[in-house]
Amino acid sequence: MKGTIIKRKNSWSLVIDLDPKTDGSRNQKWFSGFKTKKEAQIKQAEIITKLQKGCYFETQKMNLSSYLDYWLENYARTNVAQSTFVRYRQFANCIKKHLGNLQLSKLKPIAIQQLYSDVNKQVSNSTVLKLHRFLHLALKHAVKWRIIPLNPTEMCQPPKPKRHEMSVWDISTYKNFKDLIKNEVMFLVVVLGTETGMRLGEILALRWEDISFDSKTIHVTNSLQYINKEFILKEPKTKKSKRSITLMDTTLQVLKSVQYEQRVNKMLFGKDYDNNNFVCCWNTGKPIIPHYISTRFKKLIKKYNLPEIRFHDLRHTHATFLLSQGINPKVVSERLGHSTITLTLDTYSHVLPNMQEEATEKLNKLFCN
Repeated sequence: MKGTIIKRKNSWSLVIDLDPKTDGSRNQKWFSGFKTKKEAQIKQAEIITKLQKGCYFETQKMNLSSYLDYWLENYARTNVAQSTFVRYRQFANCIKKHLGNLQLSKLKPIAIQQLYSDVNKQVSNSTVLKLHRFLHLALKHAVKWRIIPLNPTEMCQPPKPKRHEMSVWDISTYKNFKDLIKNEVMFLVVVLGTETGMRLGEILALRWEDISFDSKTIHVTNSLQYINKEFILKEPKTKKSKRSITLMDTTLQVLKSVQYEQRVNKMLFGKDYDNNNFVCCWNTGKPIIPHYISTRFKKLIKKYNLPEIRFHDLRHTHATFLLSQGINPKVVSERLGHSTITLTLDTYSHVLPNMQEEATEKLNKLFCN
């Protein structure tokens, strides 16, 4: 592996010998336009170092597979959350399987549209939309880095996600379920999900120092994720997700009861107790994997023949309880940690017509008196 620097009239050029072509013939790459020999020498050292490390590529001939690998390592790995990076890598593998060999500069919208159609046969519209957003972001940087002139995903149309029918429980169903699962490790998780509207990751990340029994509040500061067999605490979903939630007396009673049980378990297990101070944990103090809660929740609903909902729907149940009692949507938005009140109003528009009827009845009384 070598390079040669050549003087050409008023400038200097660099010739790098690359690996021979498939037919065995010589393969050279020229770099021209250096004002000084020193500039050419610096470029020569840079390219040879990259060649030796196996990370040199010619952007004009780069295929989509090589580009996505480069983008993941040099942008995504340091700019997105670890959970997002894992998901991005899954999307990249899927795209590479279908279009990886295509030269990046020759990637056309029609090929991407076909990708969406093929993938959509196996996964939901929502997943294809997420894959589209991933590819759009990756190729947006390819344009920014001047590897390609235009982003072909701009001319593509991913399928529209099917709107998920929101399912919620009424108060009697919740109370019945609460009584049935008293001895389950997920009992407190269900209580907090329904009585505070917290997300599952936020609940599992709670530590006892996040709860103030005097002021009756929970301070949401983190979210727990389980990635590559490792628990990771990260900041919540949005800036407004960091919030304080006022607790009902019934919720406080459950928390105090669980805190007492944990003190007993600490004495029973002694040095074998995993003292991470998590509010929701196993008897040994070890944190709970989020996926366990989701799957166990489904099994318990089926076991007791209750209306089928997802664990996340307990959050919707909490919001519906509040709105049906006439609580200001702004307060509901703050408790849920929504980024805007508009999101709250859009998400729970199904509850608002009943609120309008109640408001009209109150106006009738006001004007008729």
